[in-house]
Amino acid sequence: MAKPVCFSAEALEGRHARVERFKIKATLFDTGISYRQFSNINCSLNFISQDAMLWFKRSPRFKQLSAEEDSESLISDTQETKDYAEPPGYCPVARPWHLLFFVLLTAALTYLYSLFTGGWSINARNQWLDHISNYSPLLEDFRIEYSTVRFNGSLLHENIYRQPASPAVDQAWEDLGVDYRAAIVPPHLAAKSGLLESQVQVSDKYGGGYPANVEGLHHLHCLNLLRQSLYFNYEYYRSKSEGAFINSEDILRFHVTHCLDILRQQLICTVDIGVLGQVWWNKESPSAYPDFDTEHKCRNFDAVRRWAFEHQAPEVVPDDYLSPPRGEWEVYESLP
Repeated sequence: MAKPVCFSAEALEGRHARVERFKIKATLFDTGISYRQFSNINCSLNFISQDAMLWFKRSPRFKQLSAEEDSESLISDTQETKDYAEPPGYCPVARPWHLLFFVLLTAALTYLYSLFTGGWSINARNQWLDHISNYSPLLEDFRIEYSTVRFNGSLLHENIYRQPASPAVDQAWEDLGVDYRAAIVPPHLAAKSGLLESQVQVSDKYGGGYPANVEGLHHLHCLNLLRQSLYFNYEYYRSKSEGAFINSEDILRFHVTHCLDILRQQLICTVDIGVLGQVWWNKESPSAYPDFDTEHKCRNFDAVRRWAFEHQAPEVVPDDYLSPPRGEWEVYESLP
């Protein structure tokens, strides 16, 4: 193997590129690396050094030295001399207007793409939800957003939602939308929303559409029923004989266990992969206890609740508000 040739920074600055802010020592072994390749590496280093690529500088041109002028000829091989005779005149670095052109071109292409795909619509901004949620008509009217919320996981300090049954507690739960009437989904959004033509529809006489409940609010409705059915609340609501409690014990049990299993399936479907750390409590005899006051990424619930409230079916409807089934094939023989 040939003896390696070492190039000092002084030689490069004095005879070639005047490389600024770099003192380069490049050792080239006899492995086929030409001077042109070395020059390109040098240019790349110079390019990267220019203030994190925010400003770009054109390097000075190279001038070939004759053998008489350069007694320290870098590479004497004939082929390498040919390579050196055809050096790039300057480092191929970008100029500011090149960068500006690239940015403007990218912006223009992005804008055109958004026009053809509806990219500026609310629905398009929600397209990333396809990976974690089915389509919903709500996405036509507002954007799903996320914020960080710290849960209240206290064991001994009760908020209004945990307190024993009372009118104030009931109002707090009702304000969450647990008893909202069904919303009306427009016919042109029904198929995308997973609604079937055989399902119940509003008569065309009253604008058409499909009565449908927002699932998240149904989950809260179920949670509220479980709360009402707790042993320390049960007699209060049974005595009022309202809502689910107007039914017989058997039907009420089916209703409660239906809600229990809906929530089980929902929690498994959207399993939270966060972790609960532990804290020390009891200064006299420190013991470990799970820290339930954890942070979560939460959707904008108020926007969902507001949409469901504003799109409710009328509280009082005429007898012919719903279109009758088109035939017996659209009617179940028993409750599903």
